[in-house]
Amino acid sequence: MPPQKKTLKQKKSKQAPPKSKVAQKSTKPTSKSKKVLVEIPKKGDEFIKFFDKLVNSGQFPEARAAVDALKLKRWQRLNLLSVIEFKMGNLFKAEEMMKQALRESDVKEAVYVNLAALLVTQGRMAEGLTYAARGYKAQPTQVKAIHLYLNCLLDLGKSDLVLTICEDALKHHPDDKTILVSKASALRSESKPDEALILLDELIEKFPEEPVIRRIKADLLGDTNSTEALKFYDEAIKMSTTLRGTPDPAVQWNMSLHLLRNRDFVNGWECWEQGFHPIVGTMGRNLPARIKAMDRADADGKEIDPDKWTIVCAEQGIGDQILFSHVMNEAIDEFKKILYITEKRMYPIIKRSFPKIEVGCSGLTYDWERTSLKKNGYIPLGSLPRRYRKKTEDYTSKKTPFLLANKPLYDKYKEYLTKLANGRPIIGISWKGGFWAIQRKTKELAIQNWEPIFKKDALFVNLQYGDIRNEAEYLKSNGYNMTIFNKLNYKEHLDDWLAIAGACHGIISVSTALVHFAGAIGQKVAVVMPSHQGPWHLGMKDTESIAYKNVNIFRPDKNESTHDLITRVANLIIT
Repeated sequence: MPPQKKTLKQKKSKQAPPKSKVAQKSTKPTSKSKKVLVEIPKKGDEFIKFFDKLVNSGQFPEARAAVDALKLKRWQRLNLLSVIEFKMGNLFKAEEMMKQALRESDVKEAVYVNLAALLVTQGRMAEGLTYAARGYKAQPTQVKAIHLYLNCLLDLGKSDLVLTICEDALKHHPDDKTILVSKASALRSESKPDEALILLDELIEKFPEEPVIRRIKADLLGDTNSTEALKFYDEAIKMSTTLRGTPDPAVQWNMSLHLLRNRDFVNGWECWEQGFHPIVGTMGRNLPARIKAMDRADADGKEIDPDKWTIVCAEQGIGDQILFSHVMNEAIDEFKKILYITEKRMYPIIKRSFPKIEVGCSGLTYDWERTSLKKNGYIPLGSLPRRYRKKTEDYTSKKTPFLLANKPLYDKYKEYLTKLANGRPIIGISWKGGFWAIQRKTKELAIQNWEPIFKKDALFVNLQYGDIRNEAEYLKSNGYNMTIFNKLNYKEHLDDWLAIAGACHGIISVSTALVHFAGAIGQKVAVVMPSHQGPWHLGMKDTESIAYKNVNIFRPDKNESTHDLITRVANLIIT
């Protein structure tokens, strides 16, 4: 799961794409195309005001007639017509018009900003970044260009560049709320909590009614204390409701993980659903557009018909996919007919572990709507726990292993490792995880910290995915041995990874996908946490996993160093 940082997205996402301060609610035209009966201003600024007034009042035929009445360059015409399409709710057509405008040799850079804004309003920050960067480069002091560029950068985790942009932008706009909040968010992501907290407190005093600032402070506090963070999330929710009539989805999304960590599953899962809102962006819950275009099988008031087919679509990282699959057998009992859409690398594991469902990869959904099968619709995998995990006991009472390793692979690796071990315990090791930098703070432990473990008399087996050449060289140069399967890419060869994990006597790991895979087959796992608070499923003070039978959690005691924590784990696990 992605980290919980957002900037002033609700403010930025409401910026209209092209040259016009238009709202996002679409209004359908009420009359056929007709000529504008009033005089059309010829000057640029006056025309834009006139044009804005027409589109903002839903007078789309009149707006088109106004565009036709002027002699405009092709890119200018396309740009203005894209505004009309946007206001009418035709986002795809508006986007195509802007892209056509950008093909014109004399196009102005402002169109890049407009297209970036259109994409950002849809939560498509990764696509918008290229256009936002081009627009910012051309207009580095223009507020809209700055806001959009910062929005995209923050959403994609490029907080170091955000700080650079903010430093220059604040020279021209020292009191701009969005730029200041972006800076605070980036400081948090760059592990500068003290600087971030000082700036946030200043912003709260300066903008006391702004919910986003409360949310960013809650995000910051949540890095170390979820309980304290929830107080500020509650304030942000109340403020956003007062201002806009509804809670801010970005606040709810960021809040969800802290609610889950505090074991408020009912509210936590409801807030978790906000991960699909466009305002949350890339760091939310992402599904293919063709899936989201289908009907939700679990929409409010809708019952699942067991005689019809239901698509369950995987989402999030592979570790979360396994954690969410804790409820799969209950879903099978209720839904009966399930088509599970997963990644190709996960296919054999899911097919083997859940033989009562049909399993396919994402390309299968292209033909889904054309079939004559009776359908309920789709449910995202991460939405299943909302049905079956409403209290802690719903997890702890169902800790039965639910994944199956490939037996021939397991037997092969078990035989090989047993011969190598020659009577010694076989211990799998993994020391880093997390996609985002802010996640790695609570997951990663440099290999140097693991020396108390490697000094033990055991056969150590690498289960760390990714490039480990530097760590392997460090261990070799210090006289430590670790068995490495160099021909395997654990990110792709998941069946081998799972079989090797199962072939060990036990595993010592930071919180990463390995913990979920190993825990789900019933393997013994010791989870080492660099800091007191980690991923939500590890809870606040839990000493054993809420979901997996043989997974124990080791947190640093008060004032305990990382070396002492590792030594304690080594002495407990390897005798």
